[in-house]
Amino acid sequence: MLRFAEELLIFVLDEGHGELAPGQSESSLYLALAGAVLMDLALEGRIDTDLKRLWLVDSTPLGEEILDPTLAVIAGAEQTYDTGYWLERTAQMGDRIRDAALAHLTERGILRSEAHGLLSLAPRVSRTRRYPVADGKWVEETRLRIMRLLFSDDIPDPRDPGIIALADACGMLRSILSPDEYAQVRGRIDVLQNLDLIAQAMGRAIQELSKPGEPSARSTQLEEIPVVPGLPLLGNSLALRKGLVAFLCHQYRRLGPIFRIRTPGRRFVCMVGPEATNFLASHGKAVFRSLEPMANFHNQMGASRSILTMDGVDHVTMRKVQGRGYAAKVVKDSSVEVVDIVRNKISKWPVGKPFEALPAIQSIIVEQMGYMMADYSPRGYTKTLATVLSGLLLSSSVFPNIMKLPRFRRARARSFELAEKVLAHKEQFGPRKNRRDFMDLMLELREVDPQLVPETNMPLNVLAPYLVGLDTTAATCVFMLYNILKRPEIMRRMTAEADAIFYRGMELGEGLRQLDVTRRVAMETLRLHPVSPAVLRTVSNSFEFANYRVPAGSLVLIGTAVGHGLEEYFPEPERFDIDRYSQPRAEHRQRDAYVPFGAGVHRCLGSGLVPIQLGFTIATILHELILQPLDTDYKIRVRSLPTTQPSGFKICVLGRRSHDNSAMK
Repeated sequence: MLRFAEELLIFVLDEGHGELAPGQSESSLYLALAGAVLMDLALEGRIDTDLKRLWLVDSTPLGEEILDPTLAVIAGAEQTYDTGYWLERTAQMGDRIRDAALAHLTERGILRSEAHGLLSLAPRVSRTRRYPVADGKWVEETRLRIMRLLFSDDIPDPRDPGIIALADACGMLRSILSPDEYAQVRGRIDVLQNLDLIAQAMGRAIQELSKPGEPSARSTQLEEIPVVPGLPLLGNSLALRKGLVAFLCHQYRRLGPIFRIRTPGRRFVCMVGPEATNFLASHGKAVFRSLEPMANFHNQMGASRSILTMDGVDHVTMRKVQGRGYAAKVVKDSSVEVVDIVRNKISKWPVGKPFEALPAIQSIIVEQMGYMMADYSPRGYTKTLATVLSGLLLSSSVFPNIMKLPRFRRARARSFELAEKVLAHKEQFGPRKNRRDFMDLMLELREVDPQLVPETNMPLNVLAPYLVGLDTTAATCVFMLYNILKRPEIMRRMTAEADAIFYRGMELGEGLRQLDVTRRVAMETLRLHPVSPAVLRTVSNSFEFANYRVPAGSLVLIGTAVGHGLEEYFPEPERFDIDRYSQPRAEHRQRDAYVPFGAGVHRCLGSGLVPIQLGFTIATILHELILQPLDTDYKIRVRSLPTTQPSGFKICVLGRRSHDNSAMK
């Protein structure tokens, strides 16, 4: 038997576009899926509902990813709420419900994902308009079945009125049918919905929450978004330079989750905190676009667009392909080579003489990325890439014309040399033999869809993995070193973990699970110094947030990492405390509070790869070297623009440790 959510997704699948519910807002789809989950829980005897309230009957899990998370939330509630309340709460998990339902449909051979990441019915379902449900039984495909019911007097299956009620309440029937067709079956829709009490309750509750075409009852009472006072001409730029997350946290405490700020030549609406993170994840696709804020990033590299500025189907396609290149398995499978790169680089670090950490770590990370992503070393280009990256980020944030300066123009030209060499290497040697790497996948995508990946965009696509490692992974690695050098006891425990995985002769990928302290140090470092503390978006469709109206065309800065600095989520948020991530505290599991890699459809692709790469790199450094601890009062200088990076931080090697590394595989 398929669940309501699964049948609903089949019903709203537009095979012509390969999309779910095209023309419908994401919030409408999630609300319909929420109703589907609640209806199944009611039919399974786990909850009951009437036209006014919903209550728990049985908290026993069903062992299903589609239903159990919602059941657990209802079971944990301290009081009884109405159906509308639980619809809204469940809709907040709409993306997870959708993904779980799609995964199940794909596993059962009902749906398939096409080469471009688009969805379609499997060939046998598409041809027969039937699919298997259980015990060898096949049923008529959902849309065909529902259309037949609406345009005939056939007796419905017991579950069909529920699907019709959900689709109608969320406006999906109006999208699928023409106005004349909808008018023709309007009476039939009412008859079918009235056959099921649960369907009536869900339909009415959804209509109360989202009335198509009607203005919000609060729309006339919306207030002006508060403005953060600033200096003449400079606005809030000086305060931002002292720390973006700290500034946004302070304003969150003063003004709430939404306010306005300005910098020279630009004005922003800031949406911050867990509320903003939840909104971005739940509604971002319907109301935001990423093109304008980051357009300079690809324009300055001669590209028409990049994954940073894509939205819609193109973004989904590109993200699926690039996601395979950035998968955690990539670094696990390359663990020996990744470690060897670290060993080779740190063997050249001076002993007894302090040196700046960031360039040294960048050299390691960019070499690792070159091996994993393209099987090509960027040796000799690290400084060039760092210069190009800083120019691109500054051009996208505060200085649009900075890439015209001679220093940046020279660096850009030289970076193109590296891109040409990588492409020439791939042309000469072909795809990687043991696995297709990031560059192989991009070249395959270009061959399949040259319009999506034109030749003019290839240099930026080639350089992207190198640039990403320089900016995020390297900075996080340096911040990790800073945090443990101030805390010798933690460094001692991490060193013992590192020694253990090298001495035991286990596969490095397997040994990574033994780096518990290292993992928690990385997590706490990412909390204090998140990879993606905020994102810029343009408002494509006006919306309401926290009782304020944000008009279309606004430039919005969404502070997703503000929750990291709020004491109600992380007590004493300024304190470095790796026990936050152990049971029973598990503070990072609070919804929308811990998001070091951003949120929404543009969440950082490296969220699986980066922590593993950090673990291998730090473990190797501690296994091989004796580093000089820092004074406990030492505070690292941090540069907040264009991204968060350590500034001028130096480390000192006191000596090299002697090991027999032959046990490592």
